[in-house]
Amino acid sequence: MFTFIRSFFSNDLLFELSENKVSIKAFSSDMLFEEEPYIAIENTKKGEIIKAIGKDAKPLSAPNIRVVNPFKHSRSFVSDFMCAEKILQHGIYTMHNSKIRPSPRVIVHQLEKTDGGLTDIEERVLRELAVGAGAREVVIYLGYKINTNVESFDTVKSRVSAT
Repeated sequence: MFTFIRSFFSNDLLFELSENKVSIKAFSSDMLFEEEPYIAIENTKKGEIIKAIGKDAKPLSAPNIRVVNPFKHSRSFVSDFMCAEKILQHGIYTMHNSKIRPSPRVIVHQLEKTDGGLTDIEERVLRELAVGAGAREVVIYLGYKINTNVESFDTVKSRVSAT
């Protein structure tokens, strides 16, 4: 019920993920969130606190602060699930200027390390990232870049379902 109501306050989004950049685009709109995928986490007595996300996090350095790129790993695409989820949550909330928590439909497009397709585990990781960030419906997409001004969520979803 609440997800249905929140859907009225949400845009359909495209997540383009790579080691160097996270891009969140709204379909049929010029809204764009583009950031380097870095997150600075400070260890305090009360636990871990997120200090900064994106280019603001990269230069931070202190003994109790660690800076992580959760999309950089030698063997897989996601190295730190929780940090990756927080970056995507930040992107969604930046895109939606609403007091109501958004619940968008999301297409996840991994741009790197897709040679030979994705395994079931990699697809599940991407799906869980999007759901954890607040998505109500997730489509995993592989292929050429999507033009959000021309295509819609439903056309991309039908194209993915047909293959």
